[in-house]
Amino acid sequence: MNISQKQKKQNRKKIIAAAVEIITASDFKSATMRAIAREAGIADATIYKYFPTKESILFGYYNDHMEALIKALKAIDDFNTYGFQAQLQTVLETSLELYLPDREFVAATHKTVFLSFSADFKHLKPIRKMLNDIIKDIFEAAIEVDEIPDQMFLDISHQFFWVYYIAMVHYWIKDDSDQFTDTSVLIDKCLDLACGMIKAGIANKVFD
Repeated sequence: MNISQKQKKQNRKKIIAAAVEIITASDFKSATMRAIAREAGIADATIYKYFPTKESILFGYYNDHMEALIKALKAIDDFNTYGFQAQLQTVLETSLELYLPDREFVAATHKTVFLSFSADFKHLKPIRKMLNDIIKDIFEAAIEVDEIPDQMFLDISHQFFWVYYIAMVHYWIKDDSDQFTDTSVLIDKCLDLACGMIKAGIANKVFD
């Protein structure tokens, strides 16, 4: 029986939500595709039509997270009026806010997806591209209004943010300070330093 695209999307979301529940309650290694399928109310064989492995479900979660981040940023009416550093900070803070309900799941899976040598880079590539596109737009907008100098190697400049983003999320999932104050302070200090260097043209001189 053929099912609608709407039902397929719903099934996909159910599978990811079920994986979040099971992995949060136990751990990634002990989670099985059968258990995830049953938690989602999907037939054991059907789950493989959506995700070939449990690892691919993780990439599905983080892909959806990036799509939600883009949507959340677009919903901020005055986001385009923010300064360069404020926009970068908002990207990070909004991402962490979206992660917050699933923090235990992120803590259990972040290393597997972003820091493991065995990570499936084919599935990671679109996730990385979505974030890089956000940062590229922020850089280009700041250059257009002369808030920062033109970047000699713009691609390299915003690629650095990908590494910074992963590091901040990794720090956040281990942060036990009240209201994640330590993470907020670290984000502020790192962005102050990085944006100061960019605005002063130091990054261009280093690349040169």
